[in-house]
Amino acid sequence: MARYSPEHKAASRKTLIGAAAELFRKHGYTGVGIDDLCAAAGLTRGAFYGHFTSKANLFTAVLRGAHDFVERLRVRPGFATRHLKKQGVQVAKDYLDPRNRAAVVAGCSLSALAADTVRADADAQAAYAQAVADVVSELTRGASGERAMTAEQARTMLALCVGGLLINNACGNNPEGERVALAARRALSRVV
Repeated sequence: MARYSPEHKAASRKTLIGAAAELFRKHGYTGVGIDDLCAAAGLTRGAFYGHFTSKANLFTAVLRGAHDFVERLRVRPGFATRHLKKQGVQVAKDYLDPRNRAAVVAGCSLSALAADTVRADADAQAAYAQAVADVVSELTRGASGERAMTAEQARTMLALCVGGLLINNACGNNPEGERVALAARRALSRVV
């Protein structure tokens, strides 16, 4: 039996987490089986169990992974540039922009996996809570000499973004979902 290098093992784990994130966001936790996950990652069941003890364990790893919302906030210019608060509001507005919504739904585990996480174990819920804390931390980051967004404002913005997108998605093609998402987007400017 061939032994794989640590680099190969790390790469296959990363591939599996990436494939799982995409499938879980698209089909939900219960809509994806281990065979589906392995096929999408191009790995065997043996490889799956070499990295994870269960599908629930993989779900937690997905929630601990990178989150699109956090990554978009992190690429703001940084402490040397002013207007981080304004840029944070713009990232949130872009999150709910109808032109970006399909990409957000496909790439953001915070909204796509919220309902699945409610039914998940404590480890998954802790990973989700950490992602929420990371968004709040990024939104409250301020530039030197600039009044930063408060944690309360950041949490309100996050609730509007994730809640607006979740309701929009749950309504399917019903226009009421779109009206909720647009109302949430408009409300973002009034938060700060």
